Amino acid sequence: MERRHLAQFVAVVDSESISEAARRLHVSQPAVSQSIRELEKALDTPLFVRGRRLTLTPAGRALVGPARQTLRSFDNARAAVKSVESLHTGRLDLAVVHGLAVDPLAPLLVRFRRRYPDVTVRLQHAPFGVEGFEILRRGEAELLLTDHPGPFPKHSSIEIPVSDLMVAFSPKATDIPPGDIVELADLVRFPLIIGLPERSASQQAFVAEVASANLPLPTLVVETEHREVILPLLLEGVGAAVLSAPEAMTAASMGAQIRRIDLPPLRSCVLYHRHDPLSPAASAFVSLVRS
Repeated sequence: MERRHLAQFVAVVDSESISEAARRLHVSQPAVSQSIRELEKALDTPLFVRGRRLTLTPAGRALVGPARQTLRSFDNARAAVKSVESLHTGRLDLAVVHGLAVDPLAPLLVRFRRRYPDVTVRLQHAPFGVEGFEILRRGEAELLLTDHPGPFPKHSSIEIPVSDLMVAFSPKATDIPPGDIVELADLVRFPLIIGLPERSASQQAFVAEVASANLPLPTLVVETEHREVILPLLLEGVGAAVLSAPEAMTAASMGAQIRRIDLPPLRSCVLYHRHDPLSPAASAFVSLVRS
């Protein structure tokens, strides 16, 4: 079994087509087909069900995760030899759940890019909850930024401070309570635009606070994971919006009226990675976060 066998196997899995995998790898289709046959012979089991549509066998599905990890180990070894300390090359693969990309991730990435300008950063969306950790298990990313407690013992974790949530009102709103802080009882009277998906720990904590205060849940006029739509809706008066402090400051610069919320901290953020050796880029990012 050689590296090319695993690389071409993963390419076929990702593209769901031998011909498309060959095109992406800039090799011939027969070469990819032959590589898959050699891999199946080495493992003594079929990896794909051949038919009108190429699908993985149970053995093929079991191989996907280890194959990705093995290819990453090859890449890590190459990158380590090229540049362990200077990081003149490499890529940082990081998965993040909605709601944490702006705060606290964005400032960390700014610091990282200034320190390591030659490293490419690849961000991908991570689902909330246990499903997000599957990205680490499958080797699709080395680092996971989430608000969910780690379900697996083979993970290292670093807690990262996050800013408190704030509420932003339309520039035209006239019924905002006076003062810099909005009480929870006042907040629930307003129709809200929520960028905290239902499964996020932040929204669950918010709902729990409302319930513990014996208050009715606010009317959610828009509930979305697409945070880029929140600001236009807010400024047009569709509803008030619960935002992170950096997002609230951006809204304020465009005329929105912002207030702090009389609530304990609702958000948490943890950076996770497997106990496996990290690539130089991921190791540098972890060191930056720890500092």
